[in-house]
Parts: sequence; C-alpha cells; structure tokens
Amino acid sequence: MVNIQRIKKLCSDCKAKFEISLEDKEEGDSINCPECNLEYTLIFDKKGKTKLVETKELEMEEEEEGEEESEDYDSD
Repeated sequence: MVNIQRIKKLCSDCKAKFEISLEDKEEGDSINCPECNLEYTLIFDKKGKTKLVETKELEMEEEEEGEEESEDYDSD
C-alpha cells in the first residue's frame, strides 16, 4: 500500500481548514484555499519539510532580497 503525503493547512485569511495531497505536486506549485481562493505556494524549508506559504508573502521576500543585492547610487 502506498502512503501519500498530505498537508493540513489553516487559511490565514478566512480560517478555513483544508488538506492537500502531495502526490502530484512539486515545489513552486500554486494551491488555492477552497473557501476564499487565497493563493499559497508549495515550498521546501531548509530542513526539507514541505510548507504552504502565502504567495504574496513569498513574492515580498524575494523583492526585499533583490533590493539588498542591487543598491543604486547617485553619481555626481
């Protein structure tokens, strides 16, 4: 018998509880809350654990990292 990994999530917006199967999912896949349609992105943390993170929070983190790497200087 095959044991399919599942993730349980409490939506941070509408507080609905939902569960997804990871059978055909990959890192970076988008998953929406079935109640309010809030978008989450499937990621693996540093320990290799699977997590669902709000897509807008993930995008904000990526933007902040990009700003730190490229600083603009005014030339005189």
